Amino acid sequence: MNRMIAVSLALFLAAGSAGAATLNNVGNTPVVLQVAETNGRVDVSLEPGQSQEICPEGCFITLPNGDHVGLTGNETVDIQDSGATVR
Repeated sequence: MNRMIAVSLALFLAAGSAGAATLNNVGNTPVVLQVAETNGRVDVSLEPGQSQEICPEGCFITLPNGDHVGLTGNETVDIQDSGATVR
């Protein structure tokens, strides 16, 4: 898992602003993610089936399972239960 975090961090630092990342809750339960951008941290709540755009200039998210993911701002993140798939 540390390798995935390191790769995400490297991609985050190497990429510029490309647009907003899209979070999709594809699971059956509500989720809360912590989003850290340069101007601070916020909690983002998503009900099942809900989507939200975040991080137009990149950010880090903390998933319900505690994993940290770096986003550049152009990804789609499908969240199910406490994990996620980034594409």
